[in-house]
Amino acid sequence: MISSIITPMNFTLVRDSICQHLANCRESQKELAAKAGENQDWISKNIHFTVFPKRFRFPDVQDMPCVFVYFNETDFPEDEQDTYCNEAEHNLVVEYYAVGLNDDESSQNQKDADTNAEDRLSYLTAQLYKMLCSEATNLYTATDNLIKNFTLKKWKRIITPENDNTAGTVLGAKFEFKVGISEPTYYSNTYEIQEFYTKTNIREEFIDPFVQVVLNSNKFKEK
Repeated sequence: MISSIITPMNFTLVRDSICQHLANCRESQKELAAKAGENQDWISKNIHFTVFPKRFRFPDVQDMPCVFVYFNETDFPEDEQDTYCNEAEHNLVVEYYAVGLNDDESSQNQKDADTNAEDRLSYLTAQLYKMLCSEATNLYTATDNLIKNFTLKKWKRIITPENDNTAGTVLGAKFEFKVGISEPTYYSNTYEIQEFYTKTNIREEFIDPFVQVVLNSNKFKEK
């Protein structure tokens, strides 16, 4: 009989911290653009994006540009398995979508919906690539060194549904990363989880519901 509350997999903590990391980098870039003299409308159109940690259905246009962050596959090398902790190689997917609309007829250098969608998707690709892979942003620090290795595997476009009937052009793409994380088999590490979320300052919108129970309930805290 397991006498203590079972805590989440470590990849859940990593997912939440990566979502917060992307949001932090996004807000920093918005501040830099504002200091450079760009107005809020331009920043909202060209810099801002929404981060979803738990979304899998095709997004609404009103949510775009948006980013989905999730793990979809794990390998457990046989020579790295142990009774108390298994070394895991998780597959992290960072999936994202952008929409383009036709420019207003009164605007200078008018561009069509296809061009605007392609431009936003291309820059969103650059944003995510630099935020996740740049030494300056340091994803190891952002995850409090919970990840042991982080390797870019591939990038590809995503085909939008054939029944998409939006007024604009919707384009999608995704990155895939190999992420090494130790996955302990013990279940009484609630204190470490509290410490992790406090140190990484993850907002509630990115926190897994069960983790929130661990954080809020004194009865699940280790003494």
